[in-house]
Amino acid sequence: MKKISVLLIGLTILFSCSKEDNSFKETTCIKSTENYNNDNGAVLNLTSQKWYLKENGIGGVDVGVSIIGTTQGDSASIRTYGDGLIADSKIELNSEKEFNQEFGIFFTSAPLSEEFITANTIIMVFSGQDTLKANISSCSLKNIQYQ
Repeated sequence: MKKISVLLIGLTILFSCSKEDNSFKETTCIKSTENYNNDNGAVLNLTSQKWYLKENGIGGVDVGVSIIGTTQGDSASIRTYGDGLIADSKIELNSEKEFNQEFGIFFTSAPLSEEFITANTIIMVFSGQDTLKANISSCSLKNIQYQ
C-alpha cells in the first residue's frame, strides 16, 4: 500500500509539472563559395555562409550569419547593426588566416512586415594601408512572423 501511495504521488507530481516551451522559430539558408579581391592584393574567400532569421525574446527578429573562410589580409571585421546602432566586430583569424565565426547582423524589436527578407552587410579586410570592402547578402529568408 505504501508503494502505491508513493507511486501515485510521484505520478501526480510528474503530470502536474509542465515544461514551458521557450524555443523560438528560426529559418536558415546556406550560400556557397564567394571570392573577393582588389588590385592591391587583398583577398577574402568565403567558403560557407549560413544565414539565419529567428524570433527574439522582445517580439522582433534577429538576423545573423555564420561565416567560414580565409583571407590574405592582416585583419578583418564585419559590420553589425540593430535598431540604428552600427558597429564593426573583429573577425578572429588563426595563424593560417582562417576564420569560423558567427555574428548577429541586425535585430528588430518589432515584427517585420515583409514576407521574405534579404540581409546585407560588409566584411572589411585590412592589408597594410589598403582596405577591401566585400558587400555580402543573404539568400531570401522567409519571415517567420509574416501573417
